[in-house]
Amino acid sequence: MLYHNLFDSHIHSVNSADAHHSVMYMAERAQSMGMMGIAITDHADCGRLVEPGYITRILQSIFDVAKAKAAFRHRMTFGVGIEIGVDGNPLAADKLVKSYSFDFVLGAIHGNQEGMCYYNAPYDSNTPEENKALLDSYFKDMQEMVDWGGFDSLAHITYPLRSAARLNVALDLEPHKEQIDAILKGLADQGKALEINTSGLRSPLGELIPPLWILRRFKELGGQHVTIGSDAHRVDQVGSGIQQAMDALNQAGFDYFAFYRTRRPIMLRVV
Repeated sequence: MLYHNLFDSHIHSVNSADAHHSVMYMAERAQSMGMMGIAITDHADCGRLVEPGYITRILQSIFDVAKAKAAFRHRMTFGVGIEIGVDGNPLAADKLVKSYSFDFVLGAIHGNQEGMCYYNAPYDSNTPEENKALLDSYFKDMQEMVDWGGFDSLAHITYPLRSAARLNVALDLEPHKEQIDAILKGLADQGKALEINTSGLRSPLGELIPPLWILRRFKELGGQHVTIGSDAHRVDQVGSGIQQAMDALNQAGFDYFAFYRTRRPIMLRVV
């Protein structure tokens, strides 16, 4: 099935240190693909907020979205977003979220307070027991973030799987199903969204983040809101995998997905 109600709620511009292109260039690409709306969600990792220039990049992102919105007028919907890497520091995250007027806040875990980064963790040299302990710590930090609840959608819930797959390591989620259930239930009870992140399709992982069984479990536990994002860091990644994400929504039994404006979900049909 070919879908036409296409929105991308996870895009990084050059205002993220690891991204490459401007908001305007990303927006032009999205419109050329027939996208109806995008949210720019540049990085704000709580452990790095004190670095020189970091807050300036966040402010620049907000300004750049305003410029793109004016340039495109009614041709496409824009969301001023942010991806907060809470990383065990919900107090800093809370202060940041309340300091600016965002349409959409993605909550993410990229590392921990000790400075360990899940993207660069040594999955290939770890023992299975060490990788299990790493995932246990990851989901504990994520539960703490969910308990804080100052975000709108939980980004890439199985993020370490994508990172480990680059090293030809397959992590086992089976021992962590109770932790995952508690996180999903916490999201559902608070009316928070779960993100379908399509970046896994562009990586050796070769699947959506999360896999379909987690999306179905979210619905079973009462989840109603799902956002879709490409996690694009380059212009050629904008909108990538959105069609497959819409398929997954259908398979999981969702008739709607969410796009956020002024921190409120607009429910859009999966068509």
